Amino acid sequence: MSAQSGIGMRGSWSTFWRDGSELANLFDTLAPSDLQRSFLAGLSPVEAPAIGLEVSRRGIRRKPQMAVLLLSRRLLRWRALLAPLLQADGSFAGGLQLTDLSPFFQSLHGEDVWFDQATWVEYTQPPRRGAGQPFLLFRRTMQPWSVAQMKLRLKRIHVAFPETLRQRLPLPSVDWWDAVDALPIDGLDQLGVDFSVDSGCWRFLFGVSKPKSLCSALRFPDDVTHALQGCPIALALDSRHRPVDRYAIEVFPRYRQEHTVTAYPGEVPAEPGQWPRWPENPAYLPPKRLAALMRKSVHAPAVEFGVQTLSLRGGLSHQKLVVEAGELVDHKAYLGVMVAASRAKSHASYGGSTSSKNSPAVHHALDLLVEADRWTGFALNPGSSDLWVPLACLTLLAPWRQHPRLRGAYARQCKSMKAILDAPAPVGYCQATPADSDSSLWLKRCLVALGLPSSSSLDAYLEEAWRPQVGIRTYATPQAIAAYIQRPTSALNGWCSPHDCVLANLAATHELPDATQALALLRGRLELNQFKSYWWPLDGLMLSLLPRGALPRFAVERVIAQQLSPAVRAQMPPDRAEGLLIFSRSLMQLVHGTSEEQQIALAKIDHLLISPKSFSELLVMQLPDPDCCDPRGQERWIWSGGMEGALAPENQGCLAAALLLAAQVRSR
Repeated sequence: MSAQSGIGMRGSWSTFWRDGSELANLFDTLAPSDLQRSFLAGLSPVEAPAIGLEVSRRGIRRKPQMAVLLLSRRLLRWRALLAPLLQADGSFAGGLQLTDLSPFFQSLHGEDVWFDQATWVEYTQPPRRGAGQPFLLFRRTMQPWSVAQMKLRLKRIHVAFPETLRQRLPLPSVDWWDAVDALPIDGLDQLGVDFSVDSGCWRFLFGVSKPKSLCSALRFPDDVTHALQGCPIALALDSRHRPVDRYAIEVFPRYRQEHTVTAYPGEVPAEPGQWPRWPENPAYLPPKRLAALMRKSVHAPAVEFGVQTLSLRGGLSHQKLVVEAGELVDHKAYLGVMVAASRAKSHASYGGSTSSKNSPAVHHALDLLVEADRWTGFALNPGSSDLWVPLACLTLLAPWRQHPRLRGAYARQCKSMKAILDAPAPVGYCQATPADSDSSLWLKRCLVALGLPSSSSLDAYLEEAWRPQVGIRTYATPQAIAAYIQRPTSALNGWCSPHDCVLANLAATHELPDATQALALLRGRLELNQFKSYWWPLDGLMLSLLPRGALPRFAVERVIAQQLSPAVRAQMPPDRAEGLLIFSRSLMQLVHGTSEEQQIALAKIDHLLISPKSFSELLVMQLPDPDCCDPRGQERWIWSGGMEGALAPENQGCLAAALLLAAQVRSR
């Protein structure tokens, strides 16, 4: 039971900070103390959505510093959360009480427009249980403060403190204000208060848009200024020292020039190229160790946490260069993990931004699905898909099932699939064909989406098809499908190999037992440029199933730019080929693209899909020859064929409509 939160292990960061986990790989390299680990891991991501550790060159042989972001402003909650580190009477820093600090982390009248809700708590010394050590607090400003605003607001906060704290925390001197006012800085981004046993100071973090001018004003070394090129920086000051006597430069990775951590499309880069290459100086952290920290990453786009689904991101957040009397005296590196996004695990909601909900194509998709008798699709020799396609549609549309226009149609389609949903077992393309793992995965995902139980036979079938080191095979064994298509089992090497598009299907639902491993394998194949869809002519059709943030940006860009193979394009009607390209690219951009790319995709989709009939034959499946392991090398295809070697358009368009609705831009 967590001492801080009074909740079990499932309600804390310990859910994710396990031996061998990404969090353990991130933090354990800094060797936190048992108390630091138990304290941070015992906090709830809901109450403390960011935690971190900091190592410094000066303290490289000591335990790291630690920090935590607290959302609560309630005094009692702060006492409970910090209890392990306070003295028995609740005091800290030589007799201070949390009530003394309440004017800072709670709201003064009218102060809500000054700060974000959350407060950073940082311990600059390795904590000891019950020791009541000092700590510092930071709050982010809602908008950058000018020096004039700083003076007025600091006075107001200062007056609200009790007398003992006002004596420890004097306001900055006139000389200090004049020195700061002369610097080429943008405004105050964060305000902090710092305490020792008998004194204290104000802490400040300023935004910087003219780094060269600031470095020149501070007489920062030219070689270090040159190394900073392309990296955003901030200026850290405290009220005890004039800027010329002591300051720190906080350095952020290069991608932060254009993106915040939470808004970056895909996994945030974790590589040395994002950071400056520092000149030789014993005050810097050892280069090899620093390079290893740069490669640390936590990337979990969708993890289950109680009644919520969280997206976690972490890694090397920033570095800090501490300068005293013009000399570099310390170099720090901060590793952290944060909740980048969260959403309730509600299957009864439907989503989308205002722009996507008003999209004509979205309304056409709804019209098609409402008017369709059955959500079946394709027209292969065995007939229309009456298992795989309707199960896929039910899965993709589960978040939309309470939409006023779709509610009745969704219920009817569920009723038509009641037998297989009530007694799940491995399924295939249709009732006439042998079971396959892709269709069975859609059944499994559908059960998860609807909150229905699975079965031992379905779970065992999927587990047999899964190979953690290589992927998942559409057909785990060749006998049944070989007999059905009347081919020898030796001619089924292609169909019985691991298929990346099926791997994407497995990785798309984090509740599935092997989904995390599948996503890691998929991302590795993307990094090596080895990913290739087997049953689809374009990778984006299935990669758009993955949650936003699951794919690295370079892979998103590569998939968006993908073309049809010459052999496939030669057999498709030109308008169908162009429509499929636009559709696949737009799905990728809607799910994984930047805000600008999402708007471009919506415009293209609206231009492409001008009526419900526009979905007919929009989506195209490919059926490689059974012994073909790489469909990109297959030269012969048959347009609108019904068996192996076919390019098969989806005649009705229900699956295409479901894919479009599932890809709609979410409010984030």
